[in-house]
Amino acid sequence: MCLAYPGRVLEVSGEMALVETDQRRRRASLALVPEVVVGDWVIVSAGTVLEIVESTEALEILALLNQLQPQEGGMS
Repeated sequence: MCLAYPGRVLEVSGEMALVETDQRRRRASLALVPEVVVGDWVIVSAGTVLEIVESTEALEILALLNQLQPQEGGMS
């Protein structure tokens, strides 16, 4: 199963972008959204940028994803 996630574009090189999300960096294809620039917030799935999103929307999605993660030391 692939999960789409928001990330911030750190670098653009040709048809690829370096995207950071959750303190991890990944390369993603810009084939579907070639107009992406450094600083954009994007949605990435299966190694491909799917769309550009507003920073407020990206941060809201990240907050929701963080709420879904199990807390360390919590009850199972």
